[in-house]
Amino acid sequence: MEQILAFWVHPRSISTGFERVFMERGDYKVLHEPFSPLYYVYEKRVDCPGQHIDPGVPHSYADIRQWILQEGDKAAVFFKDMAYHPFDHIIKDDEFIKRLTHTFLIREPEKTILSHAVMNPDVTRDEIGYELEYKLFEKIAEVTGQTPVLIDADELESDPEGITRAYCEAVGIPFIKDSLSWDPGQVPEWDSWKEWHVDAAESSGIQKNMETFDFGLDDRPHLRDHYEYHLPFYEKLYQKRVTK
Repeated sequence: MEQILAFWVHPRSISTGFERVFMERGDYKVLHEPFSPLYYVYEKRVDCPGQHIDPGVPHSYADIRQWILQEGDKAAVFFKDMAYHPFDHIIKDDEFIKRLTHTFLIREPEKTILSHAVMNPDVTRDEIGYELEYKLFEKIAEVTGQTPVLIDADELESDPEGITRAYCEAVGIPFIKDSLSWDPGQVPEWDSWKEWHVDAAESSGIQKNMETFDFGLDDRPHLRDHYEYHLPFYEKLYQKRVTK
C-alpha cells in the first residue's frame, strides 16, 4: 500500500494552487475533489453553479471510498477535497480515517467568503466550510492520536517555498523546488469545476493577492453572518498550523 495523502480544505482557500504543486511533482496520482459528486449530485444537498461533474465517476460514498483505496494500492495518491463533502460519512468511518495521511489548509475567512460569494451568491453556511473542517480535524486527531498537519493560505502565499517545504517535512516526503512553478493553463482534472479554478489556471505559481472585490461583508448581511459564525473555528485551527 502506498501513501494516500488527503488535503482537507474549505472552498476558495487557494487549495487548487497547492494541488497543482502535487501535479507538478509527478510522484503522486492526483484526485481532484473526488467527494464533490457525493454532495452535489448523489445526495443533492444544494445547487451550486458551475458544476460539470462527469457522470462516469463514482458518486456514492462507498464507491468513492473504494476508488481512492484502489488507487492507493497502485501508487501514492494526493487528493484535495472540501471537508464538508463527505463529512457525514467519514466522521463515522474510523477505518478509512486510519488509512489516510490527513493534512489541512485554512485561509482568512473574510477573503474566502467574499471570493465564494463572487462565484455563488447563495452560498450556504455549511459550504463556507470552517465548522466541519474543524470537526473533522478534531475527529482525526482523536482516532489517530496525532495532530494533523495544517497550513495557512496567507502564509503559503507569502512564502510558497518555506511553507511547502515545511509541509513536505511534516508529512515525510521530499521537497521538490521545481514543483512550485508551472506553465499557465487548465488541466483535465479541473474540468468538473473549471469556472471555479480560473485564477489557478492563469497562474504560474502560488501568488499573493490575485483576487480583488467590489463589495464587502457588510454589503451583504448574510455574508457577515457566515463570517461571524465561522470565525471561531478558523481561529481554533489557526493555532494548530505548521510554520516554517
